[in-house]
Amino acid sequence: MSKGHSTFLEYRIYRKKFLGTIIVVIVLCLSAFSGVLFFFIRNWINDVQIQSQYRFQQKERQLENVQTWTRSYVEGLYTDAALMKDLKALFASVNNQDYIAKRRENSLNSDSEIRYVPADIKKLFLDGRTKICGVTLRSDNGIKALRMTNYDLWVDFECRTIEDVKTISGFGDIMASSYSVRDPDNMSISMGTMDFWISTADFYEDNDEINASWGIFDADGDMLAHSKMSPQQEAELFQAALRGVQFDWLENTGSRRTFFTKHTSNQGTFSYVVIKSIGELVADNRYVVGVIGTTLFLIAFGIILFTNMQLKADYEFLSKIIHMLSHMESGEFADVQEEDLSSERRKNEYGMIAVALKDVGAKLQGHIQREYVWKLKEQETQMRALQHQINPHFLYNTLETLRSRALLEGDRDTADAIALLGALYRARTHTKDTITLGEEFKLLEMYLKIMELRFGDNFFYQVELEDALREIPTVSFWLQPLAENFFTHGFDRESMYNLLIISGHAQGPDTVIEIMDNGSGVPADQLEQVQKTMREGNDDPEADIGLRNVYMRLNYFYGNGFKMEIGNNPEGGFKISILIPGKVEEDVHIGDRG
Repeated sequence: MSKGHSTFLEYRIYRKKFLGTIIVVIVLCLSAFSGVLFFFIRNWINDVQIQSQYRFQQKERQLENVQTWTRSYVEGLYTDAALMKDLKALFASVNNQDYIAKRRENSLNSDSEIRYVPADIKKLFLDGRTKICGVTLRSDNGIKALRMTNYDLWVDFECRTIEDVKTISGFGDIMASSYSVRDPDNMSISMGTMDFWISTADFYEDNDEINASWGIFDADGDMLAHSKMSPQQEAELFQAALRGVQFDWLENTGSRRTFFTKHTSNQGTFSYVVIKSIGELVADNRYVVGVIGTTLFLIAFGIILFTNMQLKADYEFLSKIIHMLSHMESGEFADVQEEDLSSERRKNEYGMIAVALKDVGAKLQGHIQREYVWKLKEQETQMRALQHQINPHFLYNTLETLRSRALLEGDRDTADAIALLGALYRARTHTKDTITLGEEFKLLEMYLKIMELRFGDNFFYQVELEDALREIPTVSFWLQPLAENFFTHGFDRESMYNLLIISGHAQGPDTVIEIMDNGSGVPADQLEQVQKTMREGNDDPEADIGLRNVYMRLNYFYGNGFKMEIGNNPEGGFKISILIPGKVEEDVHIGDRG
């Protein structure tokens, strides 16, 4: 690698990666900012809707209370005959003089004190809960408007229409409730209608708690009350009031993106309209927007800074890798081993590659050594077995001659024993180094049948292997030496019952082979030495083919995860337990067999 470049950005591979990372981070952060902002805006819009609906429903409940109070008041009038007489006189009067004359007439015709309706209605005006600003009495004799000025109640007989009533200062602009009033002398006749009025300005005086522009509109589209607003917001409110939906976005608002929510009263003929622009939402929540933007900026800056540091470290480490490859191409593996690789950089891919290159020599040496030892062990086993072999064809022919003679003489047991011996010998001499577990168990059964014929009725055996385990690969001729160990050390000729059990079963992903007998076992003071000899004993070719040989061959074959344990059974006898790992590591010495 060239040493003339001072920074990694001068290399195309790193420059493209770094610039690409910056572009991707910026795009992702902008997308994330837009997505998060959109999410919050939707929540803020929903908050405005909920807040406006809550305020509207609150006023609706207050209006219901006003209607309840006024209804109770009207119903209470019927319980006071004198008050109803005065109310009838007021309905029938066309002007103030006419009303005074009718009151005088009622006074002359009554033994009790007459009542004055305006004075009684005054208590509704003084009750701050009702918010009543005016009362109208409508009949064929015209409209009488009752209003209070400076705590005095006045009756106006000059109004001809409801519109005239609305022009009276402070009278109110929303008819909160209206009731038909019956003639006390003939309840089937209606004297007229009594209306109770409230002022939207007073009724919604505390509505500035909602953080948006709002307005109250009557059925004709006139604005009765509103919050502080700009001319543009006022125009938007009128536009929203004409729409027939509860929520939507306004059109033709220029650069402003404005939504509205509209609530129509069920108690009165008016609508409550609220508008808010996206810009106003963002401005109201500028601190939240600032936190989101700052957080994403810091994340983006951190990612870019981290990428810069990683690329610089990768550049330095890549230089070492190329340098190591140069040594390997030259066959200088010793120089590769001398390269200093800091441990903190071994966690990334470059570090893994460098460590792998540095370790490749040691791994190859380990593979070669294991293969060499394996071949030596195989040759050692074969050579020691050959010491006991004679010419195969001579032995086959001799055994067959003996079997035929035994059959001619009627000795069936001897013939079967000779046949089993020949079959076992033939299988041993023609079997590959690597066979299946099922084949190894089959060879063992042939051997045990011969031993059963040999020892007669005082030897019993049991061999079991789960079908799912029969195709597991293994080395040949290792179960028989373990069985021979029983006949050498555990078999008691004086006993009437010598038992040998060999079983194979699955244990999770692994396979467990157990060889158990009911012999005398191994003395406790010798068991530890037997275990040590099995794992660490000498590999002298003159030693017997026994536990040590089987352990070495299986350990080399199965590698990591293989276990072979020996010990005494609690109820008596000797036990060998072998664990074959579920995943056999196919090393060099395995791949070359079979």
